Amino acid sequence: MGYDAAWDRQVRTQELIARANAEGRVFLTRNTQLTNRYLWPRRVILLKDTDPVKQLSAVVTELKLDTLSGLFSKCIRCNVRLEAVSDKTMIRSRVHPNVWARQLEFFTCPKCHTVFWKGSHVRNTCRKLGLISGVDRPSP
Repeated sequence: MGYDAAWDRQVRTQELIARANAEGRVFLTRNTQLTNRYLWPRRVILLKDTDPVKQLSAVVTELKLDTLSGLFSKCIRCNVRLEAVSDKTMIRSRVHPNVWARQLEFFTCPKCHTVFWKGSHVRNTCRKLGLISGVDRPSP
């Protein structure tokens, strides 16, 4: 959705909380034991549901997030804003020939150089998350 997010599986919960506090982030968790074991995050959303779609809905509702304006605008690996590819011939060797032939627009991550496009995965994700109108959103 284009929002800044951070996570590191290698870091312990206490350090994640400390980072969230230092960086002014909202700490998302399902851990009901936080109060007993850890310093409490300054801003926290305790997710009750195990279903990721319902979790997203809870976060969107709680934080009053715009779910469409930044949709698919950041790298899923680096959390960096994607850049439009001005000449798709520049990335021809980096995508499957069928994808290159069917897609008109491509985007790259300036950090990891991954190539992205709005294929069926975008439509499927939008449908699953209830963001059908996001499929036709203008490019980042």
